[in-house]
Amino acid sequence: MAWLKNIIRNGLSGIEKYKYGKPVSELQRELGLERVVRMCSNENPWPLPESVMNAITVSLEKVNCYPDPQSYRLRRLLAEKWGVSTGEVIIGAGTEGILHSLFHATIDPGDEVVCPIPAYPLYRVAAIAAAAKFVEVPAEEGTTWEIGRIIDSCTEMTKAVIISNPCNPTGQIMERDRMLSLAHELDSRQILLVVDEAYAEYVEDPNYLAGIELFRDIGRIVITRTFSKIYGLAALRVGYAIAPKTIVEAYDKLHPVFEVSRVGQYAAHAALLEGAFIREVRLKTIAERSRVLRRLTDMGVSAENTRTNFVLIKHKKSDELFERLLHEGVIVRKGSDLGLEGYLRVTVGLPEQNDMFLSSMKKVLTQVA
Repeated sequence: MAWLKNIIRNGLSGIEKYKYGKPVSELQRELGLERVVRMCSNENPWPLPESVMNAITVSLEKVNCYPDPQSYRLRRLLAEKWGVSTGEVIIGAGTEGILHSLFHATIDPGDEVVCPIPAYPLYRVAAIAAAAKFVEVPAEEGTTWEIGRIIDSCTEMTKAVIISNPCNPTGQIMERDRMLSLAHELDSRQILLVVDEAYAEYVEDPNYLAGIELFRDIGRIVITRTFSKIYGLAALRVGYAIAPKTIVEAYDKLHPVFEVSRVGQYAAHAALLEGAFIREVRLKTIAERSRVLRRLTDMGVSAENTRTNFVLIKHKKSDELFERLLHEGVIVRKGSDLGLEGYLRVTVGLPEQNDMFLSSMKKVLTQVA
C-alpha cells in the first residue's frame, strides 16, 4: 500500500497535527487522579444563563430534521447587533470552520497569506488547505509587530493578511493607530485583511479598535468572532463573521450546507441576548485574572497580563512545569505548542480552579528549583 503515500498532497508534509489540550478523562485514567482542572483551552467556566439552557432544550425537539442552512434567525440578530445587512454576515462552525471556507472561497493555488506569529496554529492549516503559501512575520521581542514588517512581507501574490486582535497566544492587542495604518495600507494594495476577534469581548482598553469600526470605515475587510469563548458555547461550534457581500456570496457557494447545528443556532441566539451575563463574566474574569497575577508575582513568577481570559507565565523550565502540573491534576498549555517557547498559557478559571492551580504551581516551583 506504499502508493497511498503518493496521493497525499505534498503541501501537507510540513504541517504538524494540531496539539490538543489533554482531556480531563484521559489524564484521570493515566494518573489515577480524582480531581482535575482543565485550564488549557480558554473556555468560559461560568454556568450558562437559564435562557440559554432552555433554548438548548427547545432545540432538541426536532433533531430528526436538518437545521436551517442559512442560520437565518441568528444571522438577522447579529446583523441588528452590528448595524449591517444580513448579506454581510457569515455563520459557521467556529472560527476554524469559517477560515477554511473563507480561504477556499478567496485563495487560488500559489497565493500568499501573510500572518504575524506567534499565532493560532490553525491559521496556517487553513491557508495551506486552500493551497496558499503561508508567510510568517515574527514578532519583535516576542509579543509585538512592526506594521512596516507586515507590509513589507506582502508581495504581488499576497491575497490576505490574517491577525488575531487580541492575539492568541500573546494576549496583547494591536492598538487603534497601528490597526488603522495597517488596514488602510492593505486596502490600498487590494489585500484582504482578516481580523480574528475571538477574545474581543474581554477587552476594556480604550485604545482597542474593534473590527466593526474598520468594516464601517473601509468595508473591504473580514472580522471573525466566536461563541466559544465568553459566550460559553465551545462544545456547540458556532462562530460568525462580518464581511463584504461579495465575499459572503462566494463563501455561501462552498461552505458545508448544514454546517451549524440547530442546537448551536438556538443556543447562540439566546446567548447573544444575554448582555448582562456577558458583562458579568467579563468583570469576574478580569478580577480573577488580576488575583492570579498577584499571587504568581508573590511567588516570584514572571507572569504577563493580557487582554483576554488567560495569563502567560514565562519560565526557563516551562515544559517541566507543564508536566509536573499534569501530575497535580492541572492541565495548562505549553507555549511551545503555540510558537511561544519558554511560556505557559493558563486559562482563568473559576475561583476554586484558580486556587488549585496556584497551590499546585507553588508546589511544582519548589520541585523544579
